[in-house]
Amino acid sequence: MRTHMNIFGLDIPTYLLLIIVAVVSAWITLMLLAKKKKCLNTVDVSLTYLMALCGGIIGAVILRPIMRIITVVIEWEYFREVPAGVLLNYITGEIVFYGGLLGGMLAVFIFCRTFKISIASVFDLFVPALALAHAIGRVGCYFAGCCYGIEVASNHPFSTVYPTNSLIAPPNIPLLNIPLIEATFLITLSSVLAYIYLKSKKIGLSASIYLLAYPTSRFIMEFYRGDIIRGRYGLMTTSQYISVIVFIFGLTYLWRMHRKTKII
Repeated sequence: MRTHMNIFGLDIPTYLLLIIVAVVSAWITLMLLAKKKKCLNTVDVSLTYLMALCGGIIGAVILRPIMRIITVVIEWEYFREVPAGVLLNYITGEIVFYGGLLGGMLAVFIFCRTFKISIASVFDLFVPALALAHAIGRVGCYFAGCCYGIEVASNHPFSTVYPTNSLIAPPNIPLLNIPLIEATFLITLSSVLAYIYLKSKKIGLSASIYLLAYPTSRFIMEFYRGDIIRGRYGLMTTSQYISVIVFIFGLTYLWRMHRKTKII
């Protein structure tokens, strides 16, 4: 498993390379879909994508510190004994997909409202590209050793064993290959959403499907994640709580779009 790739003499993390591939692939997908359906101006699409990317980066970076600061406050009696450097490293240092999703959606909403671009049409266009980019990012997670699954039997058909130089995942232990399982689901979802976007005349349908399908899959897969350091509050993880919120938002969005355009 190659955690780094040597390119022109530079040792670059495979995860970083795949993030770049994901960003470029999403933009290409947007351009192809926009030109195929001719519902949105490609200049508007490019600018909206740039705003979404900026909002997504900010959201992905700040969600973890926000949630962990809450944990520190709640469990201060424990954390008060932790050295400042260790505490800072605990609070920061990870990017979170849901933070990126929420930040990107907020940025798109503000940008589209400001410049009077159809928000519903933009969301429909963006979700196939988002699912594809997320899938590529999850492959990057596989190489980085993050987002790993629970320990399973060595003969499990979906197990993977990380080497001793694994960056994050515990080495030499058969773990459920959650990153590639999720990547497979996301690629399938991206294909379905692209097909629906191109074939359906119902505004809001593809976005509604994404807002219902992804949080459902994420909620289930969270039970099989082994990286418990991500945070758990009561019976569920942070991502499961967010999945519930996103799913409810998806139902509300589906209902509102149905009232406006009779999408189902």
